Amino acid sequence: MTLLVRTPTSKSMTQRALVLAALAQGPSELHDPLDCDDSRHLRSMLEAFGTTFVEGEAGRRLWVHPAASLRIAPARALHCGNAGTAIRFGAALALLTDGPFVLDGDAHMQRRPIGPLTECLRTMGIRVEHLGHPGCPPMRLERLLPAPSVASLDGSLSSQFASALLLVAPLLPNGLQLELTGRIVSRPYLDMTIDMLRAGGVDVTWQSERELRVLPGRPRGRISIIESDWSAAAFILAAGRITGTELVPMGLLEPGASRQGDAAVVRWLAELDGAATNEVDLTDCPDLIAPLAAVALFARRPTRLRGAAHTRWKECDRVAVLASEFRKLGADLIEHDDGLTVNPMPSAVIERTCEPAAERVLLDPHEDHRMAMAFGIASLRMPSIRIKNKGCVSKSFPEFWDVLEDIRAYAATR
Repeated sequence: MTLLVRTPTSKSMTQRALVLAALAQGPSELHDPLDCDDSRHLRSMLEAFGTTFVEGEAGRRLWVHPAASLRIAPARALHCGNAGTAIRFGAALALLTDGPFVLDGDAHMQRRPIGPLTECLRTMGIRVEHLGHPGCPPMRLERLLPAPSVASLDGSLSSQFASALLLVAPLLPNGLQLELTGRIVSRPYLDMTIDMLRAGGVDVTWQSERELRVLPGRPRGRISIIESDWSAAAFILAAGRITGTELVPMGLLEPGASRQGDAAVVRWLAELDGAATNEVDLTDCPDLIAPLAAVALFARRPTRLRGAAHTRWKECDRVAVLASEFRKLGADLIEHDDGLTVNPMPSAVIERTCEPAAERVLLDPHEDHRMAMAFGIASLRMPSIRIKNKGCVSKSFPEFWDVLEDIRAYAATR
């Protein structure tokens, strides 16, 4: 017997579809866009540039009418909360506007680096003033010169910087030839952006291993169907592994058919404990560090999660937070520059947390939705866990705690 589990649709696909619809040459229709904090921040920003949105079918349909002109910059500062895609995609819009505008975020966003993107924008004729910490929001952007057709960008910190430039590239006078330097991380997210541009009729080609060419020509308005989210489903599948139950996330495309790189979680979970050493390279799928670290606590052998240095610049330093918070439970984690070694929890320690008189342990997700969800699925085996500010999951999976309680109840009957 299995439990079918509802999952949200893809945040990454929703964010890209919103921007493409706002830049299209005609109206678009989005089916099942994700309604979450990040989407609301991005929609608010795009509305400030003149895009209009009309919801239908209880939010399951969204009609998008692009602005008549993107050249008019918003007069008010645009607040993006802790939505990295909103502020990064918004920064690239400076290449299309005639006046200055300010992008800002919450206290966490004001510590998240955006320097590689703003340095690239400077070479493309944008005046960038960082108004707080160097290389971080808030920032004031103003286009001084027509955008060139060639640019170079460091791709070692986040693929979102490249995606931001690619999304606006079709509207530049001569398109864009973009060279990526450094180690390219989160490559599947970049491939997702390219696939979605091509679906909108944009000509995008790899000229070499590190060079992309985007020809000019606005994407067409179209119907976009947003997939169920493999990043969220990873926590469901990890919860099944932790509890020894069969959980089936609903609505997912098969890994080979999906545009989402986090579908790799299926293979990695299957391979866990299948060799002398568990080792996972997260270069392409950094968000999986959270569910895999939680699963690794209950594995039979140590697990090395590597290739995840860029997760230190997400909503929090995910490597450090996973290590410090899970250690509160008595876990043995070794922190590396690029990830973690997670040693299995002793069974006696796990059993003590299940005792009625067990001391409650408060874990702090540092306002990071994926940290909170990782702590949540760990609590399925260690019920003494309590989680601070559980509401931060609204960034990507607003119904997570309800889903988790369904899983907890189901696991109790097995």
